Amino acid sequence: MKADVPYLKSLVDEIFEKNTYMQSIYPGDTRSALEVFCLYEADGEYFDISDPAHIVRDSCTIGKEAQEAPGYYVGEGCIGCKLCYSVCPQKCIDITKKPVVIDQHHCLHCGRCAETCPKQVIEKRV
Repeated sequence: MKADVPYLKSLVDEIFEKNTYMQSIYPGDTRSALEVFCLYEADGEYFDISDPAHIVRDSCTIGKEAQEAPGYYVGEGCIGCKLCYSVCPQKCIDITKKPVVIDQHHCLHCGRCAETCPKQVIEKRV
């Protein structure tokens, strides 16, 4: 539905009232380019690489049960050799535990850890 439907137009106006900074982004009648929509069910992922030394990744779910985040996970059989950590560009593997734990919120999903694991106990989940 387009914002020319009166109810949806009033939602655009309400959004602009609550987020006054948007008035400088969409001056005058340029807000007519916007469409109001509502998500009832979705799942996805966001990936913030604005600080390359500290990337942030997470998943989000709307209207349904949360799912396990995709990525690389370490299974039983980890010997704690720390080779995975040595090749991880984000150093997001907690090597104080055994099996080691990959922090999915900072993982690039590059797979270098899985390639290096001598026991091949790191698996990619989708």
